[in-house]
Amino acid sequence: MFDVMKNYEEMTTSEKRVLSYIVENQDHIPHIKINDLAEETFVSKTVIINLAQKLGFSGFREMKYHISRTILEKMSKQEKQTVMYREVLKQSLDKTFSLITEDQLHETAAKIKSAKNVFIMARGTSKAAGYYLEHLLLTIGIQCIFIKDYNLSEVFTDFVAEDDIVIFISISGDTKKIIDTAKKIHLKNVDIISITSFKTNELTRYTTNNLFCYTDKANTSKNDTISRTGFFLTIDLLIDKLANL
Repeated sequence: MFDVMKNYEEMTTSEKRVLSYIVENQDHIPHIKINDLAEETFVSKTVIINLAQKLGFSGFREMKYHISRTILEKMSKQEKQTVMYREVLKQSLDKTFSLITEDQLHETAAKIKSAKNVFIMARGTSKAAGYYLEHLLLTIGIQCIFIKDYNLSEVFTDFVAEDDIVIFISISGDTKKIIDTAKKIHLKNVDIISITSFKTNELTRYTTNNLFCYTDKANTSKNDTISRTGFFLTIDLLIDKLANL
């Protein structure tokens, strides 16, 4: 977009009204005629031409052309970003498939199946995967508790026994609250399952079974919008294995 503040103080009230209309309706400007714009903003064509010149254009036509180019460039950039993100998601699925073996799934599923109680813990955006896992486990008849309350993460460790199992879902595997809780569980000799991105992370030091998924990024401290697609695929594969044991 052009510099809307250029010569703003020199603009008349009518010119400012037209400028406001253009900024708020820029997607329509490439298709509008000067007479229609004048009618919409209750000004004369001369006011529109004067405005265009104060903004640095030779006239309305050049300003309209500039806005059209800006919109097209913006659309092209958005389309490229969409294509790139599609590729990221596809890569996440393909690489997650390659990271999970049947043996890993079978061993993990067997431990969950034999556990008296299953506890699930996740933080931030990863909680969506926790809710998903909880729902599917209950659906196939496996008793589980999702520790969704931040404060309860301090308390529930007191009730975990050796015949229970705890599943931690953390894309980074380095979330402090997750690590602190995992350490306490580890001291009680309870089996721990981790679902994390495929990278070296502290959580795996305390877990007995590790299921990895692929993500193009793993640091959630500055960006927690990282896709959890790999998590959901991993959970689906695990549930399928559990349902067929």
